Amino acid sequence: MKRKEEQYLDNWLKNSYRKPLIIRGARQTGKSTLVRLFARNSGLKLIELNFEENYQYKEIFSSNDVKKIIKSLEIYLNIRIDCNSSLLFLDEIQAHPEAIAILRYFYENMPELPVLAAGSLLEFALEEYSFSMPVGRIDYLFMGPMTFEEYLNANNGEQLVNYLNNYSLEGSVPESIHKKAMEHLRTYFLIGGMPEVIKTYIKTGSFLEADKVKYSILNTFRDDFNKYKGRLDLAKLQRVFDRLGIIVGKKIIYKSLLPDEKSYLVEKILKLFENARLMYRAYHSNANGLPLKAEINRKKAKGIFLDIGLFLSVNGLSLASLNMDKNLFFSNRGELAEQFIGQHLLYSRPEYMIPEVYYWNREKSQSNAEIDYLLQLNNTILPIEVKSGKTGALKSLHLFMKQKDLKLAVRFSTNKSIIEIVSPIRLESDYSYKLITLPLYLVEQTERLLNLL
Repeated sequence: MKRKEEQYLDNWLKNSYRKPLIIRGARQTGKSTLVRLFARNSGLKLIELNFEENYQYKEIFSSNDVKKIIKSLEIYLNIRIDCNSSLLFLDEIQAHPEAIAILRYFYENMPELPVLAAGSLLEFALEEYSFSMPVGRIDYLFMGPMTFEEYLNANNGEQLVNYLNNYSLEGSVPESIHKKAMEHLRTYFLIGGMPEVIKTYIKTGSFLEADKVKYSILNTFRDDFNKYKGRLDLAKLQRVFDRLGIIVGKKIIYKSLLPDEKSYLVEKILKLFENARLMYRAYHSNANGLPLKAEINRKKAKGIFLDIGLFLSVNGLSLASLNMDKNLFFSNRGELAEQFIGQHLLYSRPEYMIPEVYYWNREKSQSNAEIDYLLQLNNTILPIEVKSGKTGALKSLHLFMKQKDLKLAVRFSTNKSIIEIVSPIRLESDYSYKLITLPLYLVEQTERLLNLL
């Protein structure tokens, strides 16, 4: 199952100024598998060290002398490590944070050896341990679940992906292709993008078997709660985790997560889940200009779960719901559409950038307004509306576009692509903006398509 991160690693390997690279992401997103495939496809001998599984590696990495480290590894593993044909992979590096600091010495004293590291709970290690981070001497790659197009590539959908990658807004998607894409999209909504779930579904063709894997992954996340000891009560962590589904697409209200606890405690728990990359927050931005982050309000945010398939499972969706009519499925699952778009927008940025996305909200008595997501597109703000079905009012969008004096907006729905010049009657007659309607399955093509306008 080829990932877009493989191309990033290809370019990293060829870079003459290459730095050690840390892959960051939640458990089960395929970090270790990515490295193994990359080493095999690049013809490199993989030296894989897992700091959680073998305590001896911690002892070996107790020195800043990288030549001594490599020599010790050669003796301990009984292998020859050729810097020009090997790849050193430090997995679960958060189990030995001192190794993170040592990465700078590989960059300075052994740059010819490509070094990759990965950690699922890296932020926790950085909080607990005091050491000098190798600033400027390491790079990061942020990795999430497999995207919809990556799922298609893994499930014999290469021709559809090729079509989407070459699609132009000047043409209309044939009805047969649109229906096929929507069928694939519904399947992706149900199984999500976790690699093991996709692999199981492709192998068995069974939603039930895929569902078992999803629940196994959720249990793995719960097992990790033991690693948060000393921070918070495990029972409270469990209660909040089981209710994370209610914050997707909705403003986070602390009392709805732990009604009898102080807000600061719920905030602390949510921060832990963010650090474990099990969830993200889209913060409200006033959006008066760029960067969007400069005008955020950290007291107003809505949630995005790690993965849409896991989102269904954490909500306890019954298997009977999996067989509902596909049109009814999309029209009645607004939170699914918003989760799908949200998790793809998070990782639409370059792989080396922290996943971020924003939204806009106005709360007034009997006059609330909200824009589902905000992105920066080139040098302007791009408002994004998400509609689960084919229709939906756009009052909030009209208001926002006029107020911020913007000229381009995007709406995702189950419709085919449409380009419209919108002149809202309720606003000044001389005001108009361009609205691009895109089918949900074109989310990964958004920036390319808009840049062609």
